[in-house]
Amino acid sequence: MVIDDVVSLLARLVSIDSANSSMDGPGEAELAREIEGIGRALGFAVTSDEALPGRPNVSITIPPTRANAATSGRRLLFDLHLDTVPHRGIPDATTPRIDGDRMYGRGTCDTKGALAAAIVASARLVASGIERDGEILLLFTVDEEYLKRGVAHAVEKGLTATAAIVGEPTSLRPIVAHKGAVRFRIVTHGKAAHTSRPENGDNAILQMVEVIDWLRERLEPAIAMRDHPRLTSPTMTIGTITGGTGVNIVPDRCAIEIDRRSLPTEEPATILAEFDSQLAELMRARPGVKVTREDPYLVERGLDGPADGSLVRAVQAAIRTVCGDAVDVTPTGVPYGTDASHVWGLTGTPTVVLGPGDIAQAHTADEWVDLAEVRHCADIYEQVMRSFVSGEWGDTTRSG
Repeated sequence: MVIDDVVSLLARLVSIDSANSSMDGPGEAELAREIEGIGRALGFAVTSDEALPGRPNVSITIPPTRANAATSGRRLLFDLHLDTVPHRGIPDATTPRIDGDRMYGRGTCDTKGALAAAIVASARLVASGIERDGEILLLFTVDEEYLKRGVAHAVEKGLTATAAIVGEPTSLRPIVAHKGAVRFRIVTHGKAAHTSRPENGDNAILQMVEVIDWLRERLEPAIAMRDHPRLTSPTMTIGTITGGTGVNIVPDRCAIEIDRRSLPTEEPATILAEFDSQLAELMRARPGVKVTREDPYLVERGLDGPADGSLVRAVQAAIRTVCGDAVDVTPTGVPYGTDASHVWGLTGTPTVVLGPGDIAQAHTADEWVDLAEVRHCADIYEQVMRSFVSGEWGDTTRSG
């Protein structure tokens, strides 16, 4: 089987609806089967591992060919997520459409362009016949858009690598830092009563007003003062609020969900302790407020990788070779999160986030990707693979 047309492959992948099933989509299973079939047709070693019920991660392995390489343990990982966000109300979202040098459709940008580029780059690498001193592993993960349980499962199963590239829309710029996130609920507890006699109850929604005001006045300014050389300040966002059961009933419960975007240098436990301290101080100052914090349902450390070392230098060299001066190769940071929060955050693997497309197009109703960037990305990935398997790399972790 020959796969060299990255645009045709991208269209093939976009036509398969892989919207995250935890977000009201059909899930990644059909796309996973397609990737498995493509990998086997190319003669690659393919494995499937069910990370969640009916939702498998897929791995494609390109082994070393040099005799002494099998025991060296060198592995370059490409992490690529299978899922997209849902596309409710968007007609023909999974019918790829090309207009000029753009392809429109759900997942074109986030992040099937990177998937197609990695597959084509791998096929070209093997077809070139180059001797390989090291392994290439393409890991296609589920659930990145929700709780990143696909990559978490792989890490729990012992995923290791010498270095990693996470495929996400970066406009082909090398990303070495991004924020993490801690998400949790805060709940106020009141007493229900008939609204004809509200004095017999305790309004949990009014309690929550005090909680929100307190956190915004006492905690938010302190968070905004923290900095990082490549990232904007951490943030606290109240994303949802729910409370009450009927307009004629004093609400006995109110809950908010907090999205706390963190710097990779911040410890999740310390972040939660800050909230606990503020809530305890509030209850001392306002005895009528009864509030609890639930355990977080998402904890991500972010990415804070080296801005130098073999991985970064190889990526920069590949971008320059393919794009010339058209792309800024200075390592930078972004505010959104990726699977790198687990690949780097839990294993310490030197990691760069790199892929075609602009994050501004991700999740939009008219999502699109620049096809020139997709073509260039396939070339860049191939160049990085070649430099790795040829044994050119030295220390992957050195910081400049």
